[in-house]
Amino acid sequence: MDKHSRLLFVLFGFFIFLVPANVYAQSELHGREEVFEFLGNAFESQVSLSEEGRTLEEINSILDPHFTEDYKSKFIKENVVGQENQYQTYGTDFAPYYIPFYAFSEKTKVVENENEIYVVEFFPAASEGPVSYEDHYEGLKLIKEKDGWKVADYLYDQVPQEVINQAFPDKVKNKNKQAAKNENGAEPFVGEIVFGPNFSTLKTFMELGVIFRNENKTILFGLL
Repeated sequence: MDKHSRLLFVLFGFFIFLVPANVYAQSELHGREEVFEFLGNAFESQVSLSEEGRTLEEINSILDPHFTEDYKSKFIKENVVGQENQYQTYGTDFAPYYIPFYAFSEKTKVVENENEIYVVEFFPAASEGPVSYEDHYEGLKLIKEKDGWKVADYLYDQVPQEVINQAFPDKVKNKNKQAAKNENGAEPFVGEIVFGPNFSTLKTFMELGVIFRNENKTILFGLL
């Protein structure tokens, strides 16, 4: 290797060292902890768009490692405002296409298939506090593209039943038992209580300027 080639090699290595790892798409995801870390980085990329005005090209570059083109387009359309190359996100009555407000604990289920990953959590009905909603599942669908894993879809109470069956076998079993008892005229089965979002964390994000009002569209979620 000549002197010129060695210099280029050193400069390239130095450049790679300076670039944060999370600007690249995640080519492999092994297990739930890596999936959670990936979604945490995806959420951070979304939140960072409120820090300062950017061009649309810069915003696309920030979101690109974590979201498909279709998901990026929907997120930008719903949440990014501005003009003359000064675009950013602001607080709003609802914030669609943000990473869901998961507990990121044993309540958060990960179902892995060959080229798809579903991340699902059950949220029991809530009528108090800043948000009210009925029992529902919230899910994210990740797909593997040629440059790595990307968030492809947000599913509000539209998680495929086969995914729910895999993620929550006990809950599905109890639900079927309850339905059978109700058909026979027995007392309704009282299922297990599953605690929902951590509202102290939700309060923190509300203080940053995002208000959640329309649950039928989304809630903005934080990480624990």
